[in-house]
Amino acid sequence: MRLRRTAVLASLAAGLLLAGCAGGGGGTTAASTSSSSTSSAAGSSTAATGSSTGGGKQAGCPSVGRAIPQGAQSKQTVDVDGDGRPDTEWIATSADSTGGVPFGIRTASGAVFSSTISSASPQARQVMFADVTGHGEVIALASDGRQVLLYAVSRCEIVPEKNLQGQQYAFDLGFTGFGTGVGCVDANGDGTTDLVGLKFVAEPQGAGTIQRTIVQLDGPNARNGATDTVPVTRASMADEARSVSCGDLTLAANGVSSGP
Repeated sequence: MRLRRTAVLASLAAGLLLAGCAGGGGGTTAASTSSSSTSSAAGSSTAATGSSTGGGKQAGCPSVGRAIPQGAQSKQTVDVDGDGRPDTEWIATSADSTGGVPFGIRTASGAVFSSTISSASPQARQVMFADVTGHGEVIALASDGRQVLLYAVSRCEIVPEKNLQGQQYAFDLGFTGFGTGVGCVDANGDGTTDLVGLKFVAEPQGAGTIQRTIVQLDGPNARNGATDTVPVTRASMADEARSVSCGDLTLAANGVSSGP
């Protein structure tokens, strides 16, 4: 559940110059449409995964009797607390008293921790959890159909990643023009899979290109790095650049939704 130093987002290269955007390309501040707040993990901010069970696995997050809210949509997801067992992601199907839609995780050990998506978007909310590297860098991608909010799962909490301006870091889904999708690839060639935000750019001649921006993750802070551009070499790349996925997981197939 540690936070690795690097994730990757895709965006317009010019987006790096826009101080008003959440770290530039791919990420937008979206202050007028979305915000989030986290709740403590099962009443504790300390990581239950800090001690090993002896087989290289962690102990798992502690349970204090919380449960998935009644009526929430749920689905098995990745191991978020390092105990070697798959956990359960969930999202409420209606807003809470604040107008936000709660979502979160129930671990195999029984812990329940959550956050809330607040948005003006008329579309349903969707959430997917994924281990970017396959070695415990767990993130949550929460979509309102216009953007995807970025969270880390750390110390039995869902932690919102903040941009340079202190706002929720978000990937654009074409609503503002900074990006079109999210994926996971080894974008910098170091042999480790990175979180990648994607911006597909169609061209009059040829299949088009996909722009990518590296984002440094330092605890709860996300910062933009360099941008590169790759050519579209197969038709499915364009579709992938306009969707939300991470490895073999897709938001459409593996996420949970607050609506039909």
